[in-house]
Formats: sequence, structure tokens, C-alpha cells
Amino acid sequence: MTTRKLVLSLVPALVLAGGCRDDGSGGADDTGADELQRAQRGELQWKRNAALQRDLMRALELPEDGVCNELGRGSCAREIHHISLGGADPLRIGLYEPLPDTLVSTPIVLDRVVMSACASRANLDRGGQPVVFVDLDLTAAAAPSPDDQAFAATITALYRRLLSRDPEPHELTILGGLTADDDGKPVSAHDFAVLACFAVGTSTEFLFF
Repeated sequence: MTTRKLVLSLVPALVLAGGCRDDGSGGADDTGADELQRAQRGELQWKRNAALQRDLMRALELPEDGVCNELGRGSCAREIHHISLGGADPLRIGLYEPLPDTLVSTPIVLDRVVMSACASRANLDRGGQPVVFVDLDLTAAAAPSPDDQAFAATITALYRRLLSRDPEPHELTILGGLTADDDGKPVSAHDFAVLACFAVGTSTEFLFF
């Protein structure tokens, strides 16, 4: 998996985040509304350790220790990286309340947890009865092309599981770029499954509520 491919997998996250941004219109259209309306919803909150792990367990049907386990030492979200993910640690370091803001390491840890969960699910589906990637042959050397039914079915399943909605046409188009490598050659079906899951799972729409 090349660095460029991993960066490409983040592009959909930026596009998906557009649904959570305030474009300054306040919800008003161009039909002659005189006043901007203040949004009634409060500030978005990022999913901290327990919420992130719970949602990944639910969406990808993973056990708690299947989401992210750091070198066999313990859960990424609840033990190893729980402070970076917004947890407290009163017994070991006297941190009785979670830190109010994210740390420099938080984005990296979020990526680590989601990537690990996606890879775990893809590995389980490849080695046994598929649960999430039911429309892919995860042993295939090449991912399905963007116009293949298996591609659309896979992306739709990920969107429904992680975001509780169907993908928009332009989102399908963007994720189609994950089926080929830097040279335009098809990536394996397994790598495509992991990257597509990671792209959707690291979107603002999934990581915030």
C-alpha cells in the first residue's frame, strides 16, 4: 500500500465532510430569503474512545478486541491510546477528567484505530463467512471496476453500516479511484476493501456527532 494511495483514501473524507460544514448560508436558499437563520444544533462533538470503539464494533460486527489491539498489549481505544482519544486515567497519572481538546497525536490514533478495524474485518471476511464484504471475492488479485455491481454494492454496504445512508453518485465516483494504484493497475480486492472502509470510517460524518 503506497503512501499516495493512503492519501488518496482521505480525499473522500474531505468531500464527505462537506455535509457538516457551514457554508455561511445558514440554510437559506436563493429564493429571496431576507435573513440568515442561526443553526439550532450545537457544536459538533468528536467521538471519544468508547464511542468510537462502540460504533466500529457495531458497524463492522467486530468483538471489542478485534477493533484495534496494540502489539498484543491491549485495546487501542480503552487502554493504550485512550488519553489521545479523549479518555481519562485517574489511577495511573491522576487525570480525573478527559482533556478538553484533542492532542497532536489524536488524528494519527483515530486513523490507526479505524484502519485496524477495517483490516480486521477484511481479514475475517477473507478467511471465513463474509459479514461486511459479502459482494467481494477478497482473494481476487484485482478489485472490481467502478462500473461493476460488486463495487457499488460494497460501497453502499459501507455507507449504510458506518453512516446510515446511501452514497451519493459523486462519492461513488471518488471512491472509484481506490480500485487502481499509482500506475493505473488494479489493486487487490482485499486492499480495496480496507481502503474503502478506511475512507468512509475517517470521514467527518462518521467521526463527529
